[in-house]
Amino acid sequence: MTVYIDKNFVNIVSNKLENFSWKKNDLANARCPICGDSQKKKSKARLYFYEKGNKYLVKCHNCGYAADMYGFLEHMDPNLHKEYCIQIWKEKHGNQKKKNLLGESQMLSLMKKPEFKKKNQNLLKPLTPIKDLPPQHPCVQFLELRKIPRKRWDLLYYTDYFGDYMKMLDSESSPLSGGYADENRLVIPVFNKEGDVVGAQGRVITMKGEANARNTLRYITVKADKSIDRLWYGLWRADPKKRVYVMEGPLDSLFIPNSIAMVGAGAIDNVHPRFENSDVTYVLDNEPRNEQIIKYNEKLIKMGKNVCIWSSDITEKDINDMVYTRSPSEIRRTIDQNTFNGLEATLRLRQWRKI
Repeated sequence: MTVYIDKNFVNIVSNKLENFSWKKNDLANARCPICGDSQKKKSKARLYFYEKGNKYLVKCHNCGYAADMYGFLEHMDPNLHKEYCIQIWKEKHGNQKKKNLLGESQMLSLMKKPEFKKKNQNLLKPLTPIKDLPPQHPCVQFLELRKIPRKRWDLLYYTDYFGDYMKMLDSESSPLSGGYADENRLVIPVFNKEGDVVGAQGRVITMKGEANARNTLRYITVKADKSIDRLWYGLWRADPKKRVYVMEGPLDSLFIPNSIAMVGAGAIDNVHPRFENSDVTYVLDNEPRNEQIIKYNEKLIKMGKNVCIWSSDITEKDINDMVYTRSPSEIRRTIDQNTFNGLEATLRLRQWRKI
């Protein structure tokens, strides 16, 4: 059973952990290798391994890091992670004679999360891929200015006529009444698991000093598939076995690994079913004076969710602003260190509101 494999690998990885010890038959702890635990007290050990639901989970009560053994071993030791994957595979398929003939590399490749691929479809044809635009194009310059990772540019598009594109996605939309018929915008398509476009968000292109220069909505969201209750961005790129970060907007989600984004605040009620059993952290903008964000955080806390309550030394409004002074890995570490739930989250939210 998986729980026995997990416990065995807890013991194997223990020689890489400081102050490791078993407290109970199903509970162990050690100094956290993610945050380093207390630097003043070397005896502090706040990383815990505990059994839950026929497997072992990992949680640090200092920085908030959380994962299952798959995610923890992937971070700690690639070789152990590989051995762990093989053991899990053998447990699931050991009795299937044909699959027993598979080599290790084949086992590992079959265990990997399926790669998301966009389909070459009609709803993308009216758009220009960012990679096809010249370097001096305003949309390319905007992405450069906002430091959007180049490795994510293949998910982004451009159009000179966003109003026409709105009508193509949703014939009932009225772009002319909003003044968007001939407006150029960055287009962020939203895909389903099959790679079909089910919606899109158009972002106005602004350079430095132009934030309030245009009397128009910064973001416009259009839903192509009316059968979908709520749009989520990046669902099929995120691994539910790892910690999932829920961002306020698609562009923020492009910076932090394993992130998804709410497309419209209504999605805050419940996370997508794909991540119902995942370790999820909601990361809202750093705006302590914004009453709507305060209400969203309060709602999430009441629902028992993990929320990031930014510390007072963070002055930037959102992830996209933070990348000017911090690396994405530093930002993710900051998020983990400021993730709370329950009463602790309520207390931190009260302090945050006073900033």
